[in-house]
This record gives sequence, structure tokens and C-alpha cells, in this order.
Amino acid sequence: MSEIVTMPQLGETVTEGTILRWLVAVGDEVKEDDPILEISTDKVDTEVPSPFSGKVTSLLVEEGETVEVGASLLELNGDASSSVVDEKIPNDIDSFDEPTQEIVEEIKVEESASSPVIKSSNIKLSPVVRKIVSENNLDLAQITGTGSDGRITRKDVEAYMASGNVAKKQSIDTAVQKEVKQKEQPKATTGEISRLRRRIAENMVMSKQTSAHVMTSVEVDYENVEMLRSKHKKSFKEDNGFSLTYLPFISLATIYALREHPVVNSSFDLDKEIHSIHSHINLGIAVDLNQEGLLVGTMREADSFSLKGLARKISDTSIKLREGSYELDDVSGSTFTISNNGSFNSFLTSPIINQPNVAILSTESVKKRPVVIEAQDGTDSIAIRHTGLLSLTWDHRVFDGSIALLFLNSIKEKLENSDWSQELA
Repeated sequence: MSEIVTMPQLGETVTEGTILRWLVAVGDEVKEDDPILEISTDKVDTEVPSPFSGKVTSLLVEEGETVEVGASLLELNGDASSSVVDEKIPNDIDSFDEPTQEIVEEIKVEESASSPVIKSSNIKLSPVVRKIVSENNLDLAQITGTGSDGRITRKDVEAYMASGNVAKKQSIDTAVQKEVKQKEQPKATTGEISRLRRRIAENMVMSKQTSAHVMTSVEVDYENVEMLRSKHKKSFKEDNGFSLTYLPFISLATIYALREHPVVNSSFDLDKEIHSIHSHINLGIAVDLNQEGLLVGTMREADSFSLKGLARKISDTSIKLREGSYELDDVSGSTFTISNNGSFNSFLTSPIINQPNVAILSTESVKKRPVVIEAQDGTDSIAIRHTGLLSLTWDHRVFDGSIALLFLNSIKEKLENSDWSQELA
């Protein structure tokens, strides 16, 4: 019985995807949940598993095609003489061998005194697996594949890396390479734009064309937060394995402010004349991918987390995105976004709104600065305090400056006056 695999719904806002690479060819036997192709959407590149077991009888779309959700992708156990197959597959049965060359990455390592030779010259790797292997300089000969016909899967690579016995390909001479790199002068280069960079470019231009961007900022006195951080940062890191930064405090204060001003936690579609104020808070955190691009990690139902819970979720999400081990749900569905530019020593930033959000908050660097302090008797004095700016880019189509400033000042008041010690007790 013929089974048709269709383009899956890969997220609530995803309507189409581009076929990057087939991982199977006509004539292959696949089992349920075996990866069959890699798809790129505006959110993420991901492998698609087969919902059925059977023999591939037809590939219904070609690599590079963009198809909508629900479109037919592949046929299992069908009649190879069907009209659909005729459109996609040449009449010469011998040509079935040719597409295989497109989906098989040949791993060839030249023999040298310092490089191991991988005996298998025909190892099937998905683009995701190939990227992880390349970025971590792994020796494939040391990894046992558990996939179909011994194929090395993403789980195999991750399990191997987690084992602690990672064997990396030997370099010629690390010291010599470093010396050569130091002497090398920068050279002008020209290369293709990566898919991630292209998606960022398209989304940023689309956002600027969609929303009426306005930026507003306030100054925050972080002294009480800093005193608490200084008191607990050593024990916190020992107990949790990561540092206690300003970001969890800002995130929790932002969540409280979003409850008070729900219009900031909304989406706006002028063409459809729909303004949706969300009942849930899915907090997006912009994560820098080692200067190669940005992704927004989503913390769903963020208003259910404590300060410690937010700190751990932020740390886990950042690691997952930088390692490339995230799923679509991890990078979609945010209702409000925070961009932590202060971690790169920013003073004031005007970030671009992450559509379909209507605002984005930028955290700026916290520094010791002289501040005028007014005493209860009305006298003034100058003190050294930890201060920094918070800037909000907001969509003027949706609300006005009064809402933006009430929202920002709500965050400011909570950061300056809340009893944060209860959150760390």
C-alpha cells in the first residue's frame, strides 16, 4: 500500500520549508522515525523523520524546492510506474544510482604522518551531523553508528561526545600552526552568505518594514541587586554550575511588568486587523552564536519560574542554542524578547523588534558611576552606585510612549526596590 510523506507543521508560525538535502534515495528501505531529509525554515534547519516504514519508491520534490506545509514529499511502497514518479524520476532505471551521490558525503582523509586515515570512504552523514563533526574536529573512525546500515546519527555523535573519550583528528603541529597564524596578515575574502545570516537579514529588513520602531530608555540603580549578587555569587555557582548574572533579575522584573501592561505582551496584524494580547508569557532571550549569528531562545510559560528557575533556564537555553542541539520549539513562539547587549559592554542599544512581538528590551552594561542620592531630610550627597540603562524598542502602531515608559519604569522600580533576598533564600 502506497504511503505519502507530507511536509510537516514545524511550528505555529511556520508555513513553508526548503528541501536542503535528501537523506534517502529511491530503492532505500527506511524504518519509522529514520531521518529521510533535511528541511530549512525561517526558524531552524531540522531533520524530518519518516512517519512510516517501507521502501522509497519516489521522491516527489527536488533539493532546493520550497514547499508549503502539507505538500507531498516522498512516496513509500508505491508503484514506480505512476505518473508522479515519471515526472520526478528518469526512465532509465540505472540512473537511480546517481541521486545517491547527492545525498552521500564522501569523507576522504589524505594519508600523512600526522593524520589518521578513515578506511570507509563512503560514510552517510546528515548535514546536521556533518556540522557537529566538523566543528568539534571529531574522528569518525571512533564513532559507532546505530542508524540504518550503520549510519552515524546525531544521537551517536552526541553520546560519543558525552562519553568523555573524545578522540580528535590530529593536527600537523599545533605550535607551528599558531605561529603561522600570528604571522599571517588578514586577506580580503569573498564567500557565500550562510543560511543563518540570510534568514537574519531577511527577518530584520521585514521587521523594519513592518513595525513603526521607536526607542525609549531609563536609567536603573542596580546597587541592591549587586549587593545581593556579591553575597551569593560564589555559593550560587558552586550549587548550580553557572554564574548568577543580572539577566535573571531583569527577566523576572520584566515578567511582572508584562503582567501589569499586557499590551506589551501582544502581537499585531494590521492587514488582518487582529490585535492579540497573549494570556501566557513566552520570554525570548537573544543568544549570540559565537559571533556567527543570533537566535532567540524561547522560555515558554516564563511567568511560572522563580528567579533560580529563570537563571537555570536561561543558562540551559543558551548552551543548547550554541551547541546546535535545539529543536524548533526552542526557537519559536516568543511573545516578548530580551536582548542582553550588556554582556558585550554596551552603553545604549536600539534593537530591532523580533516579529511578531511588538517590543524588545535591551539590557545595557552595569557600571560603577557617581550618583546623586537624596536623603530623607532632603539633603543631597554623591555616592558610587552600580547603574545601567534599559532600552525598549517598541511598535508605535500598537501603543504610545506613555505605555512604553510606564512599562520601563515598572521594571526599574522592581529592580531597585524588590526584596530579592527572598528569591535566593
